Amino acid sequence: MTTATSTPTRLTVETFPHEEGCRAYLLIDSATHQALAIDPRLDQVGAIQDSLRRHGARLTHALDTHTHADHLSGVHELCERTGARMLAHARAKTTRSPERVTPPTAWMLGETEIRLIAAPGHTPDSLAVLADGRLYTGDALFVGGAGRTDFPGGSAEELYETFRRFEALLAETIVMPGHVYGTAESSTLAAERANNPLFAERDRAALVARMGGTAPEPANMLAILRHNMGQSSDSATIAVQDAAVLARQDPDTLFLDVRTAAEYAAEHISGARRIGLEEVGARSSELGRASRIVLVCRTGQRAQLAADRLSGLSARLQVLEGGMVAWRAAGLPIREGAKKVLPLDRQVQLIVGSMVLIGTLLGAFVNPWLLIIPGFFGAGLAFAGATGTCALGMMLARMPWNQVKAAAAGGGAACAAPASACAAPVRAGEGACAAPVRAGESACAAPAKR
Repeated sequence: MTTATSTPTRLTVETFPHEEGCRAYLLIDSATHQALAIDPRLDQVGAIQDSLRRHGARLTHALDTHTHADHLSGVHELCERTGARMLAHARAKTTRSPERVTPPTAWMLGETEIRLIAAPGHTPDSLAVLADGRLYTGDALFVGGAGRTDFPGGSAEELYETFRRFEALLAETIVMPGHVYGTAESSTLAAERANNPLFAERDRAALVARMGGTAPEPANMLAILRHNMGQSSDSATIAVQDAAVLARQDPDTLFLDVRTAAEYAAEHISGARRIGLEEVGARSSELGRASRIVLVCRTGQRAQLAADRLSGLSARLQVLEGGMVAWRAAGLPIREGAKKVLPLDRQVQLIVGSMVLIGTLLGAFVNPWLLIIPGFFGAGLAFAGATGTCALGMMLARMPWNQVKAAAAGGGAACAAPASACAAPVRAGEGACAAPVRAGESACAAPAKR
């Protein structure tokens, strides 16, 4: 859902809220229909493109107010799709090639001046955007709160200086925060001076002391930072924590489970689609326009075979490291069914091991010619290792016990989804303005030192 507002003069502003509290903004110059996107999430890129089409606007610039630690940034993807210029603070550690800016600086968006103001404190590369009487503060200043400063590079001393820069602006300047935690969607600098205990604090040491608490890191923070800094690996494999972030925040990533129907029905990653290994090559045309496909099996071996068979696709293919075994060990969400089935690779191991043992015993005690049995199965394993094709596995995959009606529908109860990475600020009068919440834990709000 988005909300749109406008000024009588220059800008149409559309807000893109997210259930975790994040706010992205689209600023459209009314005269020229040039547009700027601020803090777009990766899962909001499509919605922002839809909005541009509705307004007949052209995106010329996009930026993040800082390197986000709680969600995947959509700036790079949005610029790739639209041809817009990607801006980044000169202190940002992104490995991509954006246009670097050093606040204070300004440029014209059509007929509207866009001013960038240095706003470090939450992160070293934080900046704020001043446009047509609105200040887009990112995580430097919230309604009734402020961004936490206990991340690496964060500084309450620098945030104090940021507040003083904001304070020098017109009192009626509208505050448009990067997160909303159960408060108003916007405020003014005058209202924040009156009601925000952190922004109103004029003693530097007192502000540092009030913001001296710590809170747990956001879930999957390192994986999110790697993505947002352009450091996501181009490897053919992907770690489960990195994959979990994509599953939650990237709608263009397809999780493809190549196990049997019964294995899938017993447990699978929520939202994963199943096409068995034995048919994945023939059904590759069904995979649509996914930009990335994460291939899943029990341990990763079958997924690697599937990657080989899908190598002609334009989508980026990655094998989930350790498969479902590693996913479960990491405590990540799994949809579970009532029926359990022995995994296919263990079925193969059980049959081959049993036949080797039986054949060896028969050859030793009954007839030496029966040693051909373990020799046959040993040759089969060698062939499978050399060619990547296991005839026994293919046959077992088609057995009735490995088939489940409507397994592709993925029934079963879902484990709890990861808690929200964002946290609500404490209510006015409770001391410092932003404390970690009990369930979700704070990713952005300043932890309060009691």
